[in-house]
Amino acid sequence: MPSARVLRRVLPPLLLIVMAALLVLSSLHKPLAYDEFDNLAYGYRFLDRGPGAPMRGQRMPILLLNALGCAAEGCRQDAVNASEAALLKVRLPTMIFALLLGALVHRWGREVLGEAGGLAALWLYVFNPNFLAHGNKVTSDVPAAFFTAASLYFFWKLCRRPHATMFVLCALTTTGALLAKYTSLLLFPVLALLLLLNWLDRPREGARPQTNVVKIATAAASFVLLVVLLVNAAYLFKGSFRPWADYTWESDAFRARHLDDMPVPLPRVFVQGLDYSSYLQEHVEVGRGLNYVLGQLSTRGVWYAFPLMILLKTPLAFFVLLGLAIMARREEPRPDRWTWLVLIVPFVAVVACFSLLATAQLGIRYLLPGLPMLILCGARGAAFGTTPRRRLVVVALLGWYAASTLSYHPHYVAYFNELIGRRVNAYRFLADSNLDWEDHRYFIARFQARHPEMAIVVEPPGPQAGYVLVGANQLVGVYGPERYRWLREHFSPIGHVAYSHLLFHVPPEQLPRTGLH
Repeated sequence: MPSARVLRRVLPPLLLIVMAALLVLSSLHKPLAYDEFDNLAYGYRFLDRGPGAPMRGQRMPILLLNALGCAAEGCRQDAVNASEAALLKVRLPTMIFALLLGALVHRWGREVLGEAGGLAALWLYVFNPNFLAHGNKVTSDVPAAFFTAASLYFFWKLCRRPHATMFVLCALTTTGALLAKYTSLLLFPVLALLLLLNWLDRPREGARPQTNVVKIATAAASFVLLVVLLVNAAYLFKGSFRPWADYTWESDAFRARHLDDMPVPLPRVFVQGLDYSSYLQEHVEVGRGLNYVLGQLSTRGVWYAFPLMILLKTPLAFFVLLGLAIMARREEPRPDRWTWLVLIVPFVAVVACFSLLATAQLGIRYLLPGLPMLILCGARGAAFGTTPRRRLVVVALLGWYAASTLSYHPHYVAYFNELIGRRVNAYRFLADSNLDWEDHRYFIARFQARHPEMAIVVEPPGPQAGYVLVGANQLVGVYGPERYRWLREHFSPIGHVAYSHLLFHVPPEQLPRTGLH
């Protein structure tokens, strides 16, 4: 039998290889969909025209890495969708970020929880359905999660033992997060709050408090200046320091500020993207359609949408492990408060921010930057296994966790845990990118070929007798509440394709009851 030391060396890379295989396999037969092509087009524009190229919605420079895979062909949608190899090339950078994040989760877990805890953290990450779902898409969600987690990791180390290298690495990864997603600006208040909590938790011996405050304030200001400098450098200082009055603002929030000739110390395209993000907050209908939660459509969203996503789209075994983590922490002789603050505060901040401030509540992918810290908290449950019986419980939970996720292969976007009952019930709880990425043409065609006797009609324009197949987003009315009201209010699905396209049987004699025959 291999020794424990050999297993500790072999298992981490083996788990990452498993994740890489799952990411590749689950991307097969799925063309560019949702907003993947628009993301790719912006990445190519950034490559072709430089950082001064006009913005395209909220899309970020990190997407140029995906565009490298198709730049020779001009990143045309038909060329990319023409082969699995072409699709893999443009999705590969996201997969690499997903694997890098896995390596980071393992390293951080090992430093905090020991070898067993590090392996548990990596296991929970590798088989997390949400990272498997979005780790192979042409989006910036997973890169943003990687840079956010890396920023917090280096900040954690920096506050434990201040060092110039950690300071620079923290600034670099914070910049990376900002170049991946505008919502990464949340890092600044989170880091400020953590800095305050760290200062309050320190013993007051030695230097005078006033001296410490000045040093910390100076370091914080230097950090912000360095990040701003790096963001400007990434855009080659294109349009930096333009006066406020030179901008034509789209959002009411930016338009209401009368700062006239004050120079804006950020690149023009970056600032315009912030303005457009604010505009989308004010006009949800301009984005991806209506919010949908528990059968209700809205333009403003509800506070419980994102907590519900976590509850339903996380394997149930994880919540048991979280409970064990709390029990294990109580047994610690000296709980490391600083470490747990760095893990808990960012996760709570991300969920609270999107729950209370965001009007577009489109999917759990927006929470990905906070999930690695939650995973590390759950991995603490592995420390509960201090006896043979307890270890058996932990192993069983880890097995259940992975089995629940893998049971949805290769359609991880549609993952919901056992709380929803039958899997065709998922649309009753959530939709949009929580359920339907709209990339299942191949699987729909295969299902139709296997069941020619059904004569399935896919998304008919109006009431239709027979077998009807409708995507979850269309069914619940994300894009238009009335189109399929006749179907969702009078009939129940009898099957599904890829969990996100619902199959209905509408008997001809029952069609008149819809009132729309």
